[in-house]
Amino acid sequence: MHASKKPDQIRIYRLCSIFFVLLLLWSHTVLPDNKKGIEIDYLTGVVNGDVYTIDAYILYDFGTEVREALDHGVALQIDTEFRVIQRRQWIWDKTIASKVLSYRLEHHPLSGHYLVTNLIEGSRRQFQRLEAALKFLGTIKDYPLVARELLLPDNIYIALIRARLNIRTLPAPLRPLVYVSSKWRLASPWQEWIIQL
Repeated sequence: MHASKKPDQIRIYRLCSIFFVLLLLWSHTVLPDNKKGIEIDYLTGVVNGDVYTIDAYILYDFGTEVREALDHGVALQIDTEFRVIQRRQWIWDKTIASKVLSYRLEHHPLSGHYLVTNLIEGSRRQFQRLEAALKFLGTIKDYPLVARELLLPDNIYIALIRARLNIRTLPAPLRPLVYVSSKWRLASPWQEWIIQL
């Protein structure tokens, strides 16, 4: 009788251990970090001469895990995506314009400064504090979204914007953790508005 109880106790112990490890992994990847992530706070658009331009303010609120990685030298790529679509009644919507504004955010531990690089233009800005770098990243002013000539009268056009942390650009050793952790999947929902001509 003793022999049959021992394997059952070992089996129960193993199952409890596996359950505990899975619970620990789940809590690490799913439970919130008390941070908002990325949120589009302000958005407006206007025809400016021959171009429809937008102004936006995006709030970036990274969790402790992302901030720690940044402070230890991991560069973050932030993509702000824009789309203009034409609503059509009987067939699917038509994409008129699609753009991505990409920035790389880096921290230099020796100087303590944060460097923001516009990956489209190659321009760089340096900041002493992370908050100032995030404010710069979140301020979009007079961004040329679409040429006015592409927006025909008597049509409905919708503009969309979202911002996200591009996790595909992170270092390869970090990616397995990033793909299972919700703390790294930072993206605002798509914000849309009707373009007024």
